[in-house]
Amino acid sequence: MSIIIDSKGVRVDIRSVTLGFSDGGRSSCSLEGIGWMRDDYRIYRYRCADAYIDLYTVGSDGWVNVGLSMDSSRNLDRLHPIEVELDAGNPKRILALTTHRGAAGFYSDAFRYYNPIAAGKESRGVKPSDSPLYPYDLSYKAHEEYVRGFPCWTYPVVVGRFEDIPYYSVFILTEYGDTYLAALTVTDGDVTTYIDPRFKLRIFSGVETRKVGLSWITSIAIDNDPYRAVDKCVEAATSSSTFKLRVNKRVPIFMDRLGWCSWNALLTEDLSHDNVLRIVEGLRARGIPIGWVIIDDGWQDEVSGGRWPRRVLRRLSANQRFPRGLRGLVKDLRELGVELVGLWHTINVHWGGFEEEVARELGVDGYRSKFTDSYVPPATMDKAYEFYRRFFSWVRESGFDFVKIDNQWIIHSLYSGDYPVGLAARNVQLAMQLAAYATGLDIVNCMCMAPEDYSYFLFSNAMRVSIDYIPFWKAGAKLHTLFSVYNTLLFSNIAYPDYDMFISYDPYAKIHLVARIFSGGPVYITDRYPERSDLDTLRKVSLPDGRVVRVDRPGLPTRDLLFRDPYNEPVVLKVASTVKGYTTVALFNVYKDGNTLDGRVKLDILPFKVEEREYLCYRVFDGSYETMKPEGEVNISLKELEAEILILAPIYDGGAVIGLKDYLLPPYPVRIVRIDRELIVESEVPGTLLYYTDGILDEMKIEKGIMRIPR
Repeated sequence: MSIIIDSKGVRVDIRSVTLGFSDGGRSSCSLEGIGWMRDDYRIYRYRCADAYIDLYTVGSDGWVNVGLSMDSSRNLDRLHPIEVELDAGNPKRILALTTHRGAAGFYSDAFRYYNPIAAGKESRGVKPSDSPLYPYDLSYKAHEEYVRGFPCWTYPVVVGRFEDIPYYSVFILTEYGDTYLAALTVTDGDVTTYIDPRFKLRIFSGVETRKVGLSWITSIAIDNDPYRAVDKCVEAATSSSTFKLRVNKRVPIFMDRLGWCSWNALLTEDLSHDNVLRIVEGLRARGIPIGWVIIDDGWQDEVSGGRWPRRVLRRLSANQRFPRGLRGLVKDLRELGVELVGLWHTINVHWGGFEEEVARELGVDGYRSKFTDSYVPPATMDKAYEFYRRFFSWVRESGFDFVKIDNQWIIHSLYSGDYPVGLAARNVQLAMQLAAYATGLDIVNCMCMAPEDYSYFLFSNAMRVSIDYIPFWKAGAKLHTLFSVYNTLLFSNIAYPDYDMFISYDPYAKIHLVARIFSGGPVYITDRYPERSDLDTLRKVSLPDGRVVRVDRPGLPTRDLLFRDPYNEPVVLKVASTVKGYTTVALFNVYKDGNTLDGRVKLDILPFKVEEREYLCYRVFDGSYETMKPEGEVNISLKELEAEILILAPIYDGGAVIGLKDYLLPPYPVRIVRIDRELIVESEVPGTLLYYTDGILDEMKIEKGIMRIPR
């Protein structure tokens, strides 16, 4: 076997290389030799029947990028031409993120049942279970069945062996005692890659070919800290791929304020000029400072096609429910005080693409996709850029500030048979992003958790990290929180995680809201009935100027839970971050059986290093507090779907400041300065200040400005 990385006692070898041909034949390849080339690439030459394949590795300091190229005298299979199986020993546990839709196959019933109810209509399906089996079905799915199931989300699954890794995984984090291995698949060059059982890297091409140019397929990192392993793995991928890390990109314009999205409130049939204005005006009249709005699916002038997906854009205009057009709607929203307005569309403009008339209106070429039997954006860089530039110019001229771009996974299949998937993904994704930013539009990315998308997030810096929020569903509140938190472990390195909208009067709104302010990403609601909106709760996350309180950086699952399953196991889900430098931990009971659970928090389970000192631990919802020594712990008991927030305030000379009691993240509106033995607080807003001195937690009303804490 060929060693590709050996670090900290963990070694990864190439176990086998196999080619698949278009005539159904397969060939096992044998190692012919190992060489070196410029840029410190190490090359493993494998000889196969009628072909040879070169595997490339480059890396250092506990990480490696793996790529390949291939030449053949016979046509390779257009779906899965190459398989590279790795051997990484015997781990203790593995966290996998899989795009296998069977993991949550029961969601289709939940969509049909609950979405209409939230929009004031009769349900259209059977009521789903409140404690469904998850993961539901991870059996093998053939490619055609896989792509017809919208494989755009990743689902966390914990297994004990490489043999049990789910099909179509894109990421794994593996535990070997005190050492951890992280592996991420990418789309690059001509191909895209998934991880299958047995740590098999399965290559997808999309075209029959006899040649594959150098294409990077995975990045692997090994470290004694699991979070560093993940960070190092993603950073390594950026050195050979096109995307940038989140921290190196611009913060999206819609991040700071509370938003509203039309989707669950109105769905498609009720989306209209009048309904949008009625709801937004009602929310703002009640004092809910909606700062941005997304006009979601349902605005289009469309036709219903004969094949899946059936809805096709007929013309570049809104339908009859918008008598003043989109420009008129945006104008009226701005007059209500809404600062930013976004428009929903898909990466192929609409679910089923568009008719030729749209291309004529834009004055550009379209590509006739066999997959949708309709027109979609071209897959060459110059034509794709011109297409999106003209489309986004129309969006911008209609008054919009940003776009929500859905259905991005479909690049995987739109151009199959004519373009290698890696080339099509590169051209379409980069052209889309470049054109959006060139025309002054920001992007919310959605249905984009496939390698063909995140591998090219050069500018994009916000992405949905879970399947849709489903209103009023108990199991949905548990699973959506679970999915979002564990997916954030990976994807927060690439973009700000978007946990999706939620309804403030949902019976499980508390857990949804806490999860979202810990996401580090956008926070937005989808209320249909302003008179039912939970004003008191929304005020606890909204400052008077409309800003939303949220953590400094995306919250991550604590290290004691990285290889646990809080839905199937009776353990409290814990998510940690900081707010204005204070350590803060959110705790959730998402256990499927509904039992009351006990959890504990210690400093050594946090995803980051903290100063080992005494802290005052304040429970935001409970209002109680206790001191916490460096080696101590805090115990919490939570009922089903309860949530709690802990604020750890450092104690100096017997004193500490928690922040403003009025908000779910009390430190957010204040800045604390310690001068000698004095604590000085600068508050951005008036409120009730919580402070600790002489063993007692006290409170006092303060105004905006600077004050000294009485001692």
